[in-house]
Amino acid sequence: MGIKRLNHAVLYVSDVADSSRFYQQVLGFNPSPGPQPEQAFFAQAAESDNHHDLALFARNQGQQRAGVFSARGETPGANEPPAGLYHLAWEVDTLLELKRIRDQLQALGKLGLEEDHGLFKSVYGHDPDGLLFEVNWFLPADAIRDADRDIRTSPLDWERELARFASH
Repeated sequence: MGIKRLNHAVLYVSDVADSSRFYQQVLGFNPSPGPQPEQAFFAQAAESDNHHDLALFARNQGQQRAGVFSARGETPGANEPPAGLYHLAWEVDTLLELKRIRDQLQALGKLGLEEDHGLFKSVYGHDPDGLLFEVNWFLPADAIRDADRDIRTSPLDWERELARFASH
């Protein structure tokens, strides 16, 4: 599939502040730019060059607006833990490889969101059990513009991105 490495893990946690302190104090993660700390925490491993290696999202238990930092804004069911894996993110080397995977997921009926995160582009899919995963491609360092550094998420514009990065 052209996977380069596991890029980051995203976990649902019951208390973002408590969990972020744990990951910083015990495992040495450093905060990365991101949303309000009570809603989500993005962290980089001490020796990593990733934007983030770990993200912690609050489960929707009344302390966040529905859908802001969870897959669907869902409250855990009676049989579900208040914490757990949200998704894993796999990294590929080229935008064309990301597009190939996107097209394959669509053909299989397993394509989820397609998002532009500024410094990286993402496609989400579901495995046969419905588990969510992300495949992403990061902009080459020599192609990054100031606007790409803005923390934002928007729908991925394939035509624009393929035209911009055709030579990468």
